[in-house]
Amino acid sequence: MMKERRWFVTVDWCNKDRRGIFCNRAGQASSRETEYNREEMEDMLGPFWLILAPTSIQLTADELAEYKYWRPLAEYCGEFGIASKVEDVPIRVAEQLAEEV
Repeated sequence: MMKERRWFVTVDWCNKDRRGIFCNRAGQASSRETEYNREEMEDMLGPFWLILAPTSIQLTADELAEYKYWRPLAEYCGEFGIASKVEDVPIRVAEQLAEEV
């Protein structure tokens, strides 16, 4: 049985190779059955699409679960941010997360 795959918008703040899923503070991300086109991603992100370099990717629920570290984006007053995989979390943030455990 093939696992369902959905499309999500990923962003990379200032092209620092730390791509993650664009989502709100509660970790909810928009997804759908068809790929997002550039215009739709620009509309979703507003003027910040320029520094966020959005792309649309397909993920299964298991793959999505790997994106569990949330970082707020100041451009959105902390209401929206990036959900990242552990290996894509900046070192200083990863150290802070380790201290909280």
